[in-house]
Amino acid sequence: MDVHHHPDLHHKPKPWKEYLLEYLMIFLAVMTGFFAESFREHLSDRTKEKDYLTALSVELKSDTAHYASSLRQVFFLRPLFDSLYDNARHPVRYKFTLAGKWNTPINEHLVTYWPALTIIQQLKSSGNLRLIDNEVIAQKIIEYETFIEGDYKADMDGLNKAYETLYSLEDGMCDYGDFNRQINRNMQLNPDKDVMSSSFIYDMPLVEKDPIKLNQLANSAVNCNSRDWGYMTRLNKAKSEAAGLLKLIGNVYHFEK
Repeated sequence: MDVHHHPDLHHKPKPWKEYLLEYLMIFLAVMTGFFAESFREHLSDRTKEKDYLTALSVELKSDTAHYASSLRQVFFLRPLFDSLYDNARHPVRYKFTLAGKWNTPINEHLVTYWPALTIIQQLKSSGNLRLIDNEVIAQKIIEYETFIEGDYKADMDGLNKAYETLYSLEDGMCDYGDFNRQINRNMQLNPDKDVMSSSFIYDMPLVEKDPIKLNQLANSAVNCNSRDWGYMTRLNKAKSEAAGLLKLIGNVYHFEK
């Protein structure tokens, strides 16, 4: 004979307060987990932000140093372009030779500098520019890159083209025999060094004596000088923008040291 167990008709349901307590405990557990995860992500974002801005500070320090070096080169070359212009305009006075004492530095000194912008490009391409919590710094970063990629690059490219024109004219109008002898001499005296790292002066005799060509050469020296002046304005602004951004990062985040 089967025995059937009937439910206890006298079993009392849980009080509503107990259900409420269980709900609150579950809710608190979920919210605690959520806040813990959010806090972990926040700490991770702040760590990434600090790493990016620390690296950017290092890059900006390098940029400002190179801008300052380029400015010194521009100031150094300016009077030499005047001498080269006079040399090309009055070739007889110089025995149809471009004098090395001013022409060599113009050929050997690098004036332009292009900043890498590596960290800024990483911030943008990875979508991590959002990690920069300070809106003023984030805006300054964009403004600095925009200026470099715009006006600064345009003036730098124009200056490089002006130099290329000058070099091309000299290639077609001058004898590089003395230049070649000086290179060979430096290679023999300094076999373990980059030949261009050694200081040397070489004259460049003019084999082209056509007045029109000589005028073009003289004008190209003036063009380089003029574009140097414009580029110097961009250099000063780039240096100021980089230094300002560097100082702002240091003042806000206190780790630029």
